[in-house]
Amino acid sequence: MEPIIRNYRGNFTPGGGGARLINLGDNPPTTTLSYSHIAPGETSSHHIHAWEHEVFIIEGSGTLVCDGVNYPVKAGDAMFIPGNVDHYTLNDGGEGDIRRIEINLLVSSLSGGAKNSGGHGTGKPPVIKNLADLDTSPGAARPVLTAEDGAKRYTLSHRGMAAGEVSPDHTHQWEHLAYFLEGSCILTCDGQEYTVSEGDAILIPPYCAHEWSRSAGPVANWLVFNPARGD
Repeated sequence: MEPIIRNYRGNFTPGGGGARLINLGDNPPTTTLSYSHIAPGETSSHHIHAWEHEVFIIEGSGTLVCDGVNYPVKAGDAMFIPGNVDHYTLNDGGEGDIRRIEINLLVSSLSGGAKNSGGHGTGKPPVIKNLADLDTSPGAARPVLTAEDGAKRYTLSHRGMAAGEVSPDHTHQWEHLAYFLEGSCILTCDGQEYTVSEGDAILIPPYCAHEWSRSAGPVANWLVFNPARGD
């Protein structure tokens, strides 16, 4: 089976709205992945919906507003936003565009997205963790957002890989959804090699034998989203 590999550079137009890098047409079992910018002074969609989602800020800074409470956010922040919380992100950080990826459960696309453009929810606060405060050294995947943070349907981990490393070749019944933050490596799926690099969104199908490897160059860093059953 072949992975889906799609870089934001060929799919995103500045000022033209977000780009769904992993979408319903790719048959993702659990979630979709979108890439977007928020210009200075602008906000993301202001809405409330029943499902939770996760957002990662690649670049820039601003304010996440959840049920009227302000939370400062910056590059490297992974955010878990609970369901039934009114929310939006404001770019008021003075650092140019906010670049971010957003992960949503399939219900978001299947239902046509959130219909409510404001209101007040449960008041449950988001969980915000910055990669700089966590162990992101090369090696095994490091947990970032887990069931303990409320992420009970899909989780987020960070993976770093130095030159000369090879992950074990393995197969499992769940998919991997990944986004490359820095560097590049070789992804081998069912014996076929693919080069993946910064800006790539990757969907590895269930039951696909796969491994990651690096022969040279600086450390590669990427995010991995897994269904909770495969965490």
